[in-house]
Amino acid sequence: MHFLFTSFVVIYLISIFFPYDWIIYLSGLLGMVSVVLSFSKATKLFKRTSAVFMAVGLGLMLSYDLSLVQIPVYFNRMAILISLFVMLPFMNSIITVGRYDKNVNKLMKLNTKHLGQLYYRGSLASYTVGMFLNVGVIPFVYQVIERNLKGYTANFKKKYISSLILRGYALCLVWSPMEILVGLTIDITGASYLHLLPYLLVFSVLLLLVDWTLGRKYKAQSVDRFSPGIDYNASIMKNIFYLFIYLIFFIVVVSLFRFYFQLNFLTTVTLMILPYALIWAITIKKLKFYLKYSFMVWKNKTSSLQNYVVLFLGVGFFISILEETQLIKYLQAPVMEMGALPPLLFVFIQVLFLLLAMIGFHPLVTMSIIGEAIQPTIGIINPAAVGIVLITSGLSTVMAGPYNITVSLTSMLLNENPYKISLYNIRFALLFSSTGTIIALGILWIF
Repeated sequence: MHFLFTSFVVIYLISIFFPYDWIIYLSGLLGMVSVVLSFSKATKLFKRTSAVFMAVGLGLMLSYDLSLVQIPVYFNRMAILISLFVMLPFMNSIITVGRYDKNVNKLMKLNTKHLGQLYYRGSLASYTVGMFLNVGVIPFVYQVIERNLKGYTANFKKKYISSLILRGYALCLVWSPMEILVGLTIDITGASYLHLLPYLLVFSVLLLLVDWTLGRKYKAQSVDRFSPGIDYNASIMKNIFYLFIYLIFFIVVVSLFRFYFQLNFLTTVTLMILPYALIWAITIKKLKFYLKYSFMVWKNKTSSLQNYVVLFLGVGFFISILEETQLIKYLQAPVMEMGALPPLLFVFIQVLFLLLAMIGFHPLVTMSIIGEAIQPTIGIINPAAVGIVLITSGLSTVMAGPYNITVSLTSMLLNENPYKISLYNIRFALLFSSTGTIIALGILWIF
């Protein structure tokens, strides 16, 4: 399957620079074939959701006498998301090859005296590595933390670990240029990433400090009986410092490339990942090992994208048809009315993300639909404010979305119901999205 998915992505990316009808049609045809061949291998939730969207889309085509010959073209709508999923393993791999994850692991063990301190360290590890390893950071941090909680009850461990990992991870994603929800928001609103970045960083650091303050309640639990921490080593901090330097340079490269070629944000990030990772591997003198390791990871990850291919290409098909029939106007009308009262619109968005996440809607699906619905309001309401709300509301589901991969993976590791994991973090998720709304309103009313 990795060959088919990669062929689809390559042809799609070529069509961006050479938008000939036959290339666009070929790209969509490969996308349609990818959905058909992936359907039997996707999980029930993804299959059912995609089937509903595609069936409604096909029904609309027949009702409005749209040309069935054009069906493949509509499968290009969300191809950029699949493209980014295919490219992300190349960035994930450089973290392992450069041993940055190992140094963060050591940082968590530096002279740890109580569970409050372990909470800060684990949260910081999830925050630091999460933007590079994506969901891979969850088992990575879990393995270290779980070993230090052997003397505690199962309920205590589940609440402690799920809060520590998921909150730190969600907060790092808020400003990560490689987070798909961030990129999709920028492309939907037209807001500048560099304009949003200061607000997102303030939001991220502020809530990280709030979470650490909440974690102080664990100071009473000593870790004296557990394995001792390791001694301070300057090379650990140096390695982590370089990790952030490389990230800053990546942001600069993406911004410059986007400005020069006038591409959208997600496309720019997708195109820059592989060449940037290769240069990174060269600078740390591990190119040969990186090429071998990253190809293996890429092949395995790409071969298992069936769920995302089925879901996102199916939803993209539906949205494309919706636009062709002009029915999107009925979806946009009530949103335009709420746009007259931005606080109402912002609260509606943040509640909608969490409610739909509870019944199985992926946040990217919700984002895509809301993105179409709010288009008429973008020219009325500050795009930066709308962008902040979309990002923080969408990412609140990382902590409290039972069907989100982050919550599902955490529940599997902890052997707990995903709804219970969501319940542990629902209040912080509401604080998360509400803080985003407050900052957005500040942008509208103060700045």
